[in-house]
Amino acid sequence: MTSPLKPRKRRGPIAARLLAADAWFDSSLYEIGFEARRFWEAATIFFRRFRVSGWRRGIIELLSEGFTLGAGGIVVMLALALPAFQETAGDWRAQGDFAITFLDRYGNEIGQRGIIQRDSVPVDEMPDQVIKAVLATEDRRFFDHYGIDALGLSRAIFANVRANSVVQGGSSITQQLAKNLFLTNERTLERKVKEAFLALWLEANLSKKEILQLYLDRVYMGGGTFGIEAAADFYFGKSVKDVNLAEAAMLAGLFKAPTKYAPHINLPAARARANVVLSNLVEGGFMSEGQVLQARLNPAEIVDRGEQKSPDYYLDWAFEEVKKIAAKSGQHSLVAHTTFDANIQKAAEESMEFHLRQFGKEYNVTEGAMVVIETNGAVRAIVGGRDYGASQFNRATKALRQSGSSFKPYVYATAMEHG
Repeated sequence: MTSPLKPRKRRGPIAARLLAADAWFDSSLYEIGFEARRFWEAATIFFRRFRVSGWRRGIIELLSEGFTLGAGGIVVMLALALPAFQETAGDWRAQGDFAITFLDRYGNEIGQRGIIQRDSVPVDEMPDQVIKAVLATEDRRFFDHYGIDALGLSRAIFANVRANSVVQGGSSITQQLAKNLFLTNERTLERKVKEAFLALWLEANLSKKEILQLYLDRVYMGGGTFGIEAAADFYFGKSVKDVNLAEAAMLAGLFKAPTKYAPHINLPAARARANVVLSNLVEGGFMSEGQVLQARLNPAEIVDRGEQKSPDYYLDWAFEEVKKIAAKSGQHSLVAHTTFDANIQKAAEESMEFHLRQFGKEYNVTEGAMVVIETNGAVRAIVGGRDYGASQFNRATKALRQSGSSFKPYVYATAMEHG
């Protein structure tokens, strides 16, 4: 047994360091715990001042939930919008800036699609009645909002609910331009969110004058024309700088449905729509009833283009195909030779209309489509519907419904006929 009076041996340096580290660790934990308790007590005392109960607590809970849902909604919208901003990279002004003239299989011109730069007229040189007619009909608060017109959207929703149909649009001019420049015509929530964010982007990067100029230069105006100057020349045989109020109202009426209200297709409908535009001018405070009376009494007259008919379904399809090729080459002004045959197109349209009239009611069918392709791949005709003016949806190229096995009997029957 070791005597307690005998001095102990000194510990080694390693053991001393370990004991010191252990002591520091224990004391640190104690101090951290002590400070944590002090902080918790102080925080508890502080937040007791804000403790509420009863109806006040209910309001705070609702606000808290609303904030959480709102923050989550913002994150979701940003996730949807960020891919759209990729469209703004590079020279976005020229991305859709195509001017294409189409020729048939024999070299005859059958139509144009795209933006013809020579048809651009500066906004400052356009008559006052043209600008007022466009704003009164499409976006009365254009110069007062920042891309999205909340008041106009609310007014449109109320009007549509009251009428139990879509009688007013809620998209601003900036939103329409964003759709025309960067997006497609699909009607989805995702596209509307992207459209809203791109409208804000346009407002941040362009002046109001530039936005209005791009809109008036690029919007489709029916008859294969893009831009208000090209439309004025096509329908009235004059520059937009020379149109009167009645003609300006007719042009402004085309923005809603260019093929439905195209005067060379349906002049009575175009004039009725122009009257709506004149009423919009008065309701919006742009003009008085006395100022528009003369335009009501003397509606616009158009250039007589006879029986001229454009193969619009074919041109729409060809335009999309040529744009894919042109985008790779960097060319924007082109003349495209197609395999279109006007006689075959006419026969296809007449055949489809005949069969729809004869059997449509019996089979409850109101629409149809037809594509005529030769064995060498040449597309001679495309019929995307009965009336392009009533519906521009190309059922021959864009319909998701597949013919499937129902088409096999025709293929097999043709094969058997030819041995």
